[in-house]
Amino acid sequence: MDELQMIVTMLDEPPTPESEAAVRHRLLNEMREPERPTRRAWRRPAMWSGIGLTATAAALTGVVVLSSGTTPRAPDPGHRPAVQPMSAKTVLLTAAEHAEAAPTTGRYWHVLTVQSRAFYNERGKYWMLGQQLIGQWSRPDGRSWTGYRGLGAVPMSPKDAPAFRRDGSPDPNPISPALDKDTTAKTFLVCDRQMTFKQVQALPTDPGKLRSALRRAIPRNHPTAGRTADEVVKNCVTDLLSFVPASPKVRAAAYRMLAAMPGVTSMGEVTDERGRKGVGLHVRVLRGVTDTVIIDPNTSLVLSTARSAPNVPGKVDKELYLQVGWTDGGPRIPTLP
Repeated sequence: MDELQMIVTMLDEPPTPESEAAVRHRLLNEMREPERPTRRAWRRPAMWSGIGLTATAAALTGVVVLSSGTTPRAPDPGHRPAVQPMSAKTVLLTAAEHAEAAPTTGRYWHVLTVQSRAFYNERGKYWMLGQQLIGQWSRPDGRSWTGYRGLGAVPMSPKDAPAFRRDGSPDPNPISPALDKDTTAKTFLVCDRQMTFKQVQALPTDPGKLRSALRRAIPRNHPTAGRTADEVVKNCVTDLLSFVPASPKVRAAAYRMLAAMPGVTSMGEVTDERGRKGVGLHVRVLRGVTDTVIIDPNTSLVLSTARSAPNVPGKVDKELYLQVGWTDGGPRIPTLP
């Protein structure tokens, strides 16, 4: 694929001074390759409650998010001339190419995530992040399993740490290790519309047609009603890339669709909470609300997502993707790898 020509014709973005070879070299060779996760899974279950606390994130039901403390990579020493950071569109188009080559074999569609959500303790006047480990396994025939393990809580910031410790480092929602078999046929949430495995696999592989299909999947009573349809699509496309067992060509189309939409900017190289290097993107989904998404273009995997919202001094909801994709490994109570 002529990547630079695609940028010019599809995205109306002039090529950078770097050649195609230089772009690919920086994307694929300069970043330390992380341990390769497997592929990607479905929408997380809603398990959080604010017992004795105010769960401010409740107003943001259905957000898909995580990644805090990410910092841009410092320039490498040496005598190479400085190069401009890769644009968000270049990053997304490169991820699209690699998404098309993703493996599709295995008995289960599996995702393992660390989910964090913001809670505010009104008595102690501090913020904390409740954490849980969730593993999900789904078969094409609709059978599915979900495993849980609580990971406790951490203060949201150093400013919150003293009050959090004085309060005994509370866990806002303790979760005992468990593995549940779902009793109903598994469906996957695509822009708040429940879809079967077959319906997900049948999503369009053309970026424009996929955009239209996602718009049609937005219910009339969507909580972001009043915003533009494209803002809602950007709000849910990360789910399609992270949780839903879409085919490689559909995932590639989703990346190309997102690349063509306004409101997506590149942060350059960043590091997630497990030390994996990727490229950070800011995705504006609503006024005052921005998602930070870290992508590894070399594997097309979303490493983490995080959402910032007004009046919350940090990330209100976070998601760290540890394993996502097709696997033959069966359901079990999850443990941190």
